[in-house]
Amino acid sequence: MIQSQEFEIISVSRLNYVINNSLLISFPLVKVEGEVSQLLVSKMGHAYFTLKDEQACVKCVLFKSELKKLSFVPNNGDQIVATASPTIYSARGDFQLRVSSISRDGSGKLFEKFLNLKQKLLSEGLFDSERKIEIPSFFNCVGIVTSLDSAALRDALITFNNKLARVKLKIFPSLVQGESATLQLIQALNLAALDSEVEVILLIRGGGSLEDLWVFNEELLVRNLAKITKPIITGIGHETDTSLSDMVSDCRAATPTAAVERLSVEEEKLINKLEQSKIRLDGLVKNFFSFLEQKLDFLYLKIKSPRDELVLNENKFKNTSQRLRNTNKNLQQGLILRLEHYRNRMKVLDPAAILKRGFCFIYEKDSQNIVLSVDQITKEQNLDVQFADGNAKVTVNSLKKNISN
Repeated sequence: MIQSQEFEIISVSRLNYVINNSLLISFPLVKVEGEVSQLLVSKMGHAYFTLKDEQACVKCVLFKSELKKLSFVPNNGDQIVATASPTIYSARGDFQLRVSSISRDGSGKLFEKFLNLKQKLLSEGLFDSERKIEIPSFFNCVGIVTSLDSAALRDALITFNNKLARVKLKIFPSLVQGESATLQLIQALNLAALDSEVEVILLIRGGGSLEDLWVFNEELLVRNLAKITKPIITGIGHETDTSLSDMVSDCRAATPTAAVERLSVEEEKLINKLEQSKIRLDGLVKNFFSFLEQKLDFLYLKIKSPRDELVLNENKFKNTSQRLRNTNKNLQQGLILRLEHYRNRMKVLDPAAILKRGFCFIYEKDSQNIVLSVDQITKEQNLDVQFADGNAKVTVNSLKKNISN
């Protein structure tokens, strides 16, 4: 029979103190190689970061006094060797390295891998703008590829409800981190691409470190994204996080929420375009009807009532009749004047009128032959003389011919 052993009961703070002292005694100083990520410099000037490799990570603190002594300030992605003391932060019981100095050890392995793969895919043209598919302005169904329990999905659903409530959503769940995430993401993306209702695909994931987001830099996933023929919008991590999946997608948004807003912007553009078209169409219709109304006004002004037309024609008839009467009167007066003129001329030429003025006609006796010259008569010749009021017979007693000059 096993007898129970009595142990001393200690407080949490005492436990942390004991462990911390044990670490300092066993590992006064260690040199740890790893990649810097999640670097943060506080307002007090202390630096906090994570040192990691492909399988594990450890939190580190570099106090202001030590930071000032460094020849360079580390950046995320730097591969460094840190000289540090393993300690326990008693207030939270967190294990951390208290770094006293660091030295460069080249670029971080993950970051270097990222750059190499990026260059490879870039040279193959996978990031070319010509390959990008235009995001539609209007759509009815959107497929979302992400983790079911992620904050990114919750944020996306809220944004859809606020801005695109009419759009049907289909969720294609997948892991977004870890060893199995790559194949699951590929499977979910392919399902979304084959779905006949889905018009746009959203690939979203919340923020995290480079290793947390590394699945979106996997070559297999990136190449699969490049083959999908439906437009893809990515919203992975934060604004400063850019993955190879972002680069190969048709549109990269800074965050999952921004990815949804990008879609709403497209719809707003279409709505604005339709509104502008409606305004232009309304203007064209109004101008057309205004033109017709004006034309009708002009035609109405040309239209006269039958009564007005009769009055106008009656006036025209009266005027024409009066002109005819005047013309006739003028013609009659002209004829009368001309007749009087000819009558006066005839009077002047009338032989009777000449006789009345004291002239007479002398004829050969019992003949109609008028004596026009003294040479036609002889002495003792009998002649007939015609006066205005009668005739006389005369005998020529003498002849005398005028001598011309």
